[in-house]
Amino acid sequence: MSDSARRSRTILIALIAGVALVVVIALIAVFARGGPAQYAADTPEGVVQRYSQAVVDGDVSTALTYLVPEIADTCDRIPVGTDDMRITLLETTERDDTARVQVLVVTVYGSDPLGSSEYESEEVFELVRAGGDWLIETVPWSLAVCVDGGAQ
Repeated sequence: MSDSARRSRTILIALIAGVALVVVIALIAVFARGGPAQYAADTPEGVVQRYSQAVVDGDVSTALTYLVPEIADTCDRIPVGTDDMRITLLETTERDDTARVQVLVVTVYGSDPLGSSEYESEEVFELVRAGGDWLIETVPWSLAVCVDGGAQ
């Protein structure tokens, strides 16, 4: 085998090894990424995240535990939607005993030949601190599990 052929073969092997390395790194990055960040349970963001997950999962009884008792105990339950939803934290404003958590809610209503139909809206949760815990006082309509007072 000539020097030119050996050099070409070495370059080809190096390129294939480089491409394989990039593919392996990309796969590791995708699988190691995991799910969304989990906020601490004792923060307004954590309460909204856990409430929203319960709603998306259809777990009304768990969702009610994050509402102020005056609303959770007396509200009329409504069916939870089965649409595909994505909730993204936008901003949190926290004061002494109140907090305002702004989220982006994207609801996917299925797909058609041109793609999925989505509705996107910015929504706000209002929270109050009660006995050291954050509880939701006002829920956006798209994530409501009951109607009465502020949780609608």
